[in-house]
Amino acid sequence: MKFSDDSGQAANYLRQAIPTMVKHNIVPNPLNYTLWYSYFSETFPALNQELDQVIERYGTCPAKIGESLFIQHISQVDDKNEEQLENFQKAISHLVNNLSDSLDHTAKQTDGYSAALKDNISALENHDVDEAMRPVLSELNANATAIYDANQQFHGQLSSAQSEINQLKMELEKSRVEANTDPLTGLSNRRVLDAIYRQFMDDHEKEDELSLIIMDIDKFKVFNDTHGHLIGDQILKFVGELLKKECPKSIIPVRFGGEEFAMLCPNFSIDEARDVAENIRVKLSTTQFNHKKTGAKLPPVTASFGCAAKIGKELLTQIIERADKALYVAKDQGRNQVQLA
Repeated sequence: MKFSDDSGQAANYLRQAIPTMVKHNIVPNPLNYTLWYSYFSETFPALNQELDQVIERYGTCPAKIGESLFIQHISQVDDKNEEQLENFQKAISHLVNNLSDSLDHTAKQTDGYSAALKDNISALENHDVDEAMRPVLSELNANATAIYDANQQFHGQLSSAQSEINQLKMELEKSRVEANTDPLTGLSNRRVLDAIYRQFMDDHEKEDELSLIIMDIDKFKVFNDTHGHLIGDQILKFVGELLKKECPKSIIPVRFGGEEFAMLCPNFSIDEARDVAENIRVKLSTTQFNHKKTGAKLPPVTASFGCAAKIGKELLTQIIERADKALYVAKDQGRNQVQLA
């Protein structure tokens, strides 16, 4: 799903969508706004055909049918495809922001027009007019009052919709953060690593430097089996905090899963990445851990590191594969060390 309209286009589509929704008694919620916004933007031709058929048959768009059309034509997302999910979330956020701005603009405009119409007709009635015109003015006044009242009622609906959209914006931001964050360590996850690499490749020349560090805690399964998973989780949390503290601001640490972590280093040579990894290795290996309940000292916790630098326009998976091979060399040669691909 992609909505690339500017704010003027968005407002124009919304100005067409709102009367249509009112006419057909369609609830003004974000999902329906998205449907009718898409309808007037003609982004999904098949959706327009089906909506026309639904309106012709029912005189409205029932909620269940609206949800089905949204999933079928607008979301079009494979929940296993990380890039599709990310693009879908961005598109929804963009649309919701446009809806919020356009709703506010539209509400102010319609309120002004409606009030001005009523005032103008009231002013006419206070002037001497031909008796034959009085019935016409009276009818105009009644219609203007009806329009004003209907407008006020619709403003209430818009206000409710605006609240719902604001809530949706907060939920979207919360879901974006949750989807990109490892809940145990608070670090970003693999999705963020992929997104940052794609952005780097879009914004930079193929010769620009970028390095990757893969980190794996040594013998962590044995540590978990010996001291318990709760202590193991505390170690993982500590590593997360250590990476946040020791990584330069331009480096994004992520948790790959289990006891494995990665650091994407834009504009870092492989030697500079090695220095970052070596600093983290030393800080971790010299930290003394104690059992929280007994106070007993725990054995030192160490990690092995593999570093690789981007070559040309290779895929991130290729860099990860080479960094992994360097990590395996570090493990084979005694652990608690940094090796370069």
